Amino acid sequence: MHRPGEEVLQIPKDQYEVEAGSLRLREVHGRSLSKGRGQDPPDLGLLQAQHDGIAEALRKAGAEVLMLDQPESGVWPDRMFTRDLGMVLPGGVILSRFALYLRQGETRIAQETLGRIGVPILGAIHGQGFMEGGSFALLDSRTAAVGRSERVNDAGIEQLRQLLRIQEVELLTIDMPSDKIHLDEAFLMLDTDKALVNPRLLPHWFLKALHERNITMLAVDPEDPPLTINALAVAPGKVLFSSEGCRTAELLQKNGIEVIPVEVSEIYKMGGGIHCVTLPLVREEDPFGRASAVTPRQ
Repeated sequence: MHRPGEEVLQIPKDQYEVEAGSLRLREVHGRSLSKGRGQDPPDLGLLQAQHDGIAEALRKAGAEVLMLDQPESGVWPDRMFTRDLGMVLPGGVILSRFALYLRQGETRIAQETLGRIGVPILGAIHGQGFMEGGSFALLDSRTAAVGRSERVNDAGIEQLRQLLRIQEVELLTIDMPSDKIHLDEAFLMLDTDKALVNPRLLPHWFLKALHERNITMLAVDPEDPPLTINALAVAPGKVLFSSEGCRTAELLQKNGIEVIPVEVSEIYKMGGGIHCVTLPLVREEDPFGRASAVTPRQ
C-alpha cells in the first residue's frame, strides 16, 4: 500500500478529470455519487484516516501491511492506487506499464520495493503495451481475466498472454464499457466458487464462462455506490467492504460471505476503492495448491 500524502493535491484542478482519468461518476438517477476531481480537492486528513482504516482492518484480519518505497523525486499523485502496479500470480508478479503519463515512473518504484522484499518478478509489460493491475483477476489456478479499455491495449494484453502461458494460465479478455477503465469496477472473486458481479457491465459470454466453472454470481445492488464492488477478499469468503454498500453487504452475508465494513467515501472521490489501494502479494496458504504462495486471486 501507499499512504496518500501531499502528492494527491498536486494535480491542477482543471486537469483532474482529463489527466487523472479515474472513474468519477457524478450523477445516476438524479442523485450525486461523487464530487469528482473536477470539483473540490480531497480532504487529505480524511483520506489518510480512511486509508489507515483499511490498513488496520487488514492487520486485524491477519495480514502484514507493507508500504511502497518512497521515491527520491517525482509527484505521481495516483500512487496510492497500488493495485495497478502489477498482476500477481502464485509464482510472482508481472509489472504493469501505464498509459497515463501522470503514472509513468511508478513501475520503477514497484520494482524496487518488490525486489527488496523478495517477490519474484516474472516479467514486465513494455514497448507499445499498456496494462494495469486493476483490470486483472484470477478465476482459478489456471484461468485469468483482463479487461480491455483505454488503459489496457491489445499489445499489453498479448504480452500478458504470453507471460501467463509460461505459467500455464489461460487468459480471457473482456471488453469494458467505454466509460470504465478497469475490470475491478465490474467483477470481484469473493471465494473459490463465488463472485460479485455487475451484470450490466459484463458481456454475456463471460457470465456464462463463470457459470460453466460453477462460480456462483452475486449481483451488486444498483442502489449502492458504483464502486461498492471495488472490495477485497482477505480470505476465501471474507471480504473488506465499503460501509456505504449496505444492500450488497446484506446480500453477501445471506450467501455466507463475512463482511468487514470500512469507510471509503474520500477514497471514492479520488476515483478508486478498497481494491484499488491494495496489492496483495503473499498468502500463508495457497488455496490453488500451486508451488508458491504469492497471492492467487482478488
